[in-house]
Amino acid sequence: MRVTCDLLNPLQERIALHAAVPVAPLWSRRLQWTCRGRSLDCQVVFAEPMALPEPEPSEPVEGALARLGKILHGTGALLLLRNPAQAFGLERMPFADGVRLLGIGSEADEACWDAALTLARPVYGVRGLISCEVLRPHPASVLSALAYGVYVCEEGLTLSELHEDRRGVRWTCARDDAVAAVVIRDGYEAASLPGAQGQWRDLGSEGYVRVVVRAGTDACWTQPRFVAPSGAPPSPPTPPSPAAPPA
Repeated sequence: MRVTCDLLNPLQERIALHAAVPVAPLWSRRLQWTCRGRSLDCQVVFAEPMALPEPEPSEPVEGALARLGKILHGTGALLLLRNPAQAFGLERMPFADGVRLLGIGSEADEACWDAALTLARPVYGVRGLISCEVLRPHPASVLSALAYGVYVCEEGLTLSELHEDRRGVRWTCARDDAVAAVVIRDGYEAASLPGAQGQWRDLGSEGYVRVVVRAGTDACWTQPRFVAPSGAPPSPPTPPSPAAPPA
């Protein structure tokens, strides 16, 4: 069942989950702290209300995240860093421990995401509308999908198919003007694939693969798949499947 939500709405403490049937909400608390003069904007997402600490202005942002991570350990709650570029920046992303979700609001935030992924950190991007497929429409199921990156971020564009396995990924949308960017290690754009359908076969050297499908001003962002190294010689990527002709 498809469930959607808006994680980044700063006014929500209850995050409404939208599905074909009624679903109880997730809970959220936004923490906007100043840590040694640096802004830290983070958000805790959880299935049930829980007590959270107060800020300590004397500690660095790394220490604040470590303290939050220690409190959240074993609770199932997720830590979302809403301002990675401002709080850490590209060079300091290795110190963003305990973060599972990153808010992607700018190219600088996206670069920080790719820096973390290049270090093989299992962190997942958040922007636009979160959409996931779950077996049971329940807050815990959505929380699990967020924790393991089993969702996409929709900005006006929905994928009608997204299939990922150990060999690669393929996708379909309803827009013939779509162009998909395949992003790999260090944020390098390995391919630009036009058409309503496309696929990428892993070479084994990517480190990770994520896809951004754009059509006009709309977009849909997939989450990274970490790619195991392969001893096989590289081969060219599979070209996208031809788009179906318009009706």
